[in-house]
This record gives sequence, C-alpha cells and structure tokens, in this order.
Amino acid sequence: MINILKKILAGIALTRVLFAQESIFWEIADPGVNSEFIESYINRLIEVDKFEENSIQASFSIIVQMEVEQNSIRLKKLKAKDYQMGQYISFDMDEVENMDPVKLNLLMSREYKWKDVNRRDLSELEEFSTVDNVFKERSFKDARDAFWWSNSQISVSTAGRGFIRQKSGSLAFRMEMGLMDLGISRELSENFLLGISNDIVSTYLIIPGNTKTPTKHLGHPLEGNLGFGFKFDTHKLGGQINYMDIDGNEYVPGDIFSRKHLIIPSSSGLLYWSNTFQINRKVDSKYGEKIKDQKKEKARAEKLISKSKKWMIEGQEYNGMFQSVEDDKVVIVVDKDEKAHKVAEKGKEWTTISGSVVKAKLVERSKKSLKLKRSDDGRIFPLDIKKLSDEDKVFVSRLKWDGVKTMTVPLASFSSEDQKIIGAATGVVRARKGKGRELKQVKPYGSMRLKAGLSLTQFLHGKKMTENEQLLITDRISGTEALGVYAKVEGVTDDKKSKAYVQFNVSASGFKAYSLGVETNAYKMVNVGMDMTLYPSNSFVEFRDGRDGASQSWFWYPGFRPDENGENAGTLIISPYIAINF
Repeated sequence: MINILKKILAGIALTRVLFAQESIFWEIADPGVNSEFIESYINRLIEVDKFEENSIQASFSIIVQMEVEQNSIRLKKLKAKDYQMGQYISFDMDEVENMDPVKLNLLMSREYKWKDVNRRDLSELEEFSTVDNVFKERSFKDARDAFWWSNSQISVSTAGRGFIRQKSGSLAFRMEMGLMDLGISRELSENFLLGISNDIVSTYLIIPGNTKTPTKHLGHPLEGNLGFGFKFDTHKLGGQINYMDIDGNEYVPGDIFSRKHLIIPSSSGLLYWSNTFQINRKVDSKYGEKIKDQKKEKARAEKLISKSKKWMIEGQEYNGMFQSVEDDKVVIVVDKDEKAHKVAEKGKEWTTISGSVVKAKLVERSKKSLKLKRSDDGRIFPLDIKKLSDEDKVFVSRLKWDGVKTMTVPLASFSSEDQKIIGAATGVVRARKGKGRELKQVKPYGSMRLKAGLSLTQFLHGKKMTENEQLLITDRISGTEALGVYAKVEGVTDDKKSKAYVQFNVSASGFKAYSLGVETNAYKMVNVGMDMTLYPSNSFVEFRDGRDGASQSWFWYPGFRPDENGENAGTLIISPYIAINF
C-alpha cells in the first residue's frame, strides 16, 4: 500500500513539473548509450546519402530536449556536445525521427546515467544554431574542417592530399604535398608530409620529392630532405613547425635540379590568430517566392499566346492567335485551315456512322449540319454532323473558320485552363510597398574564417661539390630576414559542398606568394577544385654564392628569372585537381 501511495504521489509531482515547464532537458552521461545511438544515427545518414553532412562523432555527448504538450511529451531536439572543442552540433531531426524506434525509446526512457544541463547547454538548445557567443560569431569547426579535417572516412585527391580517418574517432592518417600555408606550393616543393592527425594537431615526417622535372611554369624549385613537423589549429590560435636541415647530407647529382644552386627551406614555422564569422546572403522570402512564381507564370503564359494555339471555346476547338482582351471580351485571330477547305471544295468521300459512303462537295456548313452536292448527279442534300463518322467529324472541325479574320468571344466562354492562361499573360504582377524588405530576407549562407600571423622561413643556399658527395652551404637566411607576415581568408558554405580561400605570404627576405583556391562538389562523392599560386616578378631571395669572404650575389626566383631587359619575371601556377570522398 505504501509503495502504491508513493507511485501516486510521484505521478502527481511529475505532472505538476511537466505542466510547470514547456521543455525538459538532460545530458546523457553514459558513454555506451552515446556511442551506440550516434553510430546508429550515422548509419541512418549513410542510408539516405547524407553522411558527408555529418560532423558528429561517437565520442560526443548527447543533450536531449523533450517538449511537454498537455498530457504527453515528445522529442524536440538533440544536440551533440564536443567537450574537446567546446562546440555544439545539431542532429538532423528529420532523420532522427526515421531511426529505429527501439533506439529512440531507449534515448527517451532516461534509464541510464544522466545529468542536468548547464546554462550554456540550455542556451544552445534554445537557439538551435551554431552560434558561439552573444555576438553571433560562428563556431570555427565548419571552416576548419573544410581545410584541415575530413568528415569522410577516406579522402584522396590528385593534388597530393590524402586522408584516412577512423570510422568513429578523432585519429587519421594524413598526407599532403608542399607547405601551402607558408606559400610554398606543391609544385615549388614536392616534399610529402606523411603523419598522424586528429582534428586539432598533426605530427608528420617530411619526405623529399622529385625536382629533376619541375612544373614547366616554375622557375627554380626547392629541394628537400628527410625531416619532421608539427602543426595545430584551434579556434583562436594555430601554427606549425617544420625542420629538415641538410648540412652535411649527401645528394646525388642526377636527382637534383641544379648542383650549383640548391635552395632548401631548412626550417620554418607559423603562428597565427584566427576568428570565424557568419556569411549571409539575401534570398527570396515566402512573399518574394510568390511574386517570383507569378512572374514565371506570366512569362510562360505570354510565350504560349505569342503564337497560334488551340483554344477550347464552348466545347469547340479553334486554332488561332490571341490578339487582345478588354471588358472580358477576347479577340482571337482565327487560323484558316486552307488545306481542309480546298479538300471540301474539291470534294471528298463522306462516311456516316452506319457505314454508307458518298462522294460530294461541301456547299454550306452550319453549326449542326452540312449541305453537300453529290458528285454523281449534282443533287444537293443535307447531312447532320452528328451522323458522320469520327474521322469526318474531326475533318469538319477544321472548317470552323467562317471567313472573318477575327472573332470576339466572352472570356467566360473559354475553358478554365485557357482563362487562366489569358489572365496570367495579361495580368500585372505588383509587389506591395516596401518590397525591398519584403521580397528578400537575410539568411546564413556559410562560414568565413580569418587568419593572420607571423611566419619564419630559413632558406639555405648550397652547392654540390664535385670532389665528394658533400653539400657546401654558402648562405642561410636567418634572423629578422626570415620573418614574414601571413594572412588567409577561408570560406565554406553551410551545405559543405563548396569552399574557397585567399592567402598572402610576404617575407622580409623578399619571398612573396599570393594564393587562391576553390573547390566544389561535382557529383555525389566527387569534388573538383583548383589551386592558383602567383609568384610575382619581385618575389626573389638574394644569396651569397660562397662562404669564404669575397663572394658574389645570386638571386633565387621561385618563378621565372627576368630576361636581359629585366622583364617577364614571376609566374602563375594553376593546378586543377579532382578529389574523391568515401
């Protein structure tokens, strides 16, 4: 009896709680429940070909929002909380509703370890957006993932980039070519970066590439050597360190671009600050879409009546061209079927429903009957149109032109479809006052990330000695000369189908590089893109050509060297590629 009473009281208390608030919130604290549900959710996205849109991982925690409706409750929203990055990601509720009911019932039962949500969590659930703070500043994750991480399990590109990620986790094998953030394109330095990465840090080995056959649009490529590197990227700070000092290492003369002038980025680094913002665009509002549809319908109707068409008037078909409408009176220029009239005047075989056939000329036609002149004896006799065969009825319908060029018909006499066409073609589409605000509305379109910081690139100049296999280092760019500035703007659309970047690298040594890249989805898992890097005519580094005193200067140009007139220096490298995401 006591237990029953407790249950009743608990039920009353719960009812009071339910009716006292509109929503119930909690966070799932059981890692097993979180991972099991998220994996089931990801499988659902794979089934409906939406996996590329997902960035939720099995290691995230789920925040549940239930909505109270009178005597029932329902699942309203789900958010995935990434403790590592401090961000919230929304579940696709349309797909959640189509998941296994057993999984959903387990989620809503709350028969597992759970905890109350904090004020930040509540704010995220109420906003139901990717807002990161009160300034409506976007989470950097979408922009970062587009250029760092991968939502696909396997991603390969002809640009020398590859990515193999754990199915559910934050560890991946990563391959890149060149040091793109330092302005050193993959064509300028074909060094490969092979390593392990998660969505924040990456550690890698540097493996030298081929310089015997550089890109034809390139001046003097960079050599390389075995080395190592490390880079990281957070929502505010990012950077990298690379090292491959080659003093004392051996080089085979046949494997290098020039034995007299070897240029190597022996060590380099980057440190930048970043911030991410929302990109908006103006799109048609519901009212704007209505006006737009009306304009489309008007254009379609105008096209239809601009040429002769078949009109249905009081159940009869007429071929003709619309001329005008006034006071609900429509003027049609009727087409005369010259061929049919000539046949009727010359004479033809007329067939009745009963099967009798008579050859005769048409003398006169009324609405319900014909007067025919028989060819055999010239006798004129009447014949009801309704007694004709179906074929001859169709022929008679081609003779409805009465010799008058135009016909005026009440608008109500036309079929409903024809009335609609005439109304749409002759009507005026007007937007209400204040249409500028009403027709268009601002909606989020994508995320833009700004990066700015300092770079350091120590270039070495060396010579390959003929007496032995040793490399003689003649000069090294160091100190303040090795410092430079770095700036990059990255953008990615919310649907993650398109991305682009613009980058500037300027160093005190004289090295300059301006880069631009775009990529968009072409078909399902296939993306197409293009990287462009400009090394202007004033992009060069001055080196001493010897280590022992009186040496002359030698200028390294990443692009083409200037001619004897000091012109035609620099180069623009355009590198298209295809990327496939599994």
